[in-house]
Amino acid sequence: MTLTVRLDPELEREFAATCRIKRTTKSAVVAHLIRGYVQAKAPAKSPFELAEDMGLVGCVERAPAAGRDHSRFIRNKLRNSRGPRLRERGAR
Repeated sequence: MTLTVRLDPELEREFAATCRIKRTTKSAVVAHLIRGYVQAKAPAKSPFELAEDMGLVGCVERAPAAGRDHSRFIRNKLRNSRGPRLRERGAR
């Protein structure tokens, strides 16, 4: 397969020089980068998904009053979801 990539002249010179120094071809570098890109793991979770995993999304037994104690409720929920070592650090 042939692939054309447009680079600005400065980047093209630096890329060519780096390939010469490392004694590799431009094609090998591009193929390596594309292979890594394709094999990359799934994208990071969204903030919503992270909150959902921590149990911050959905029904709770006792929801805080709107606005009142909300920050304290979230802080406690986060502290309780962490391991014991992290809870100690956060208790300063």
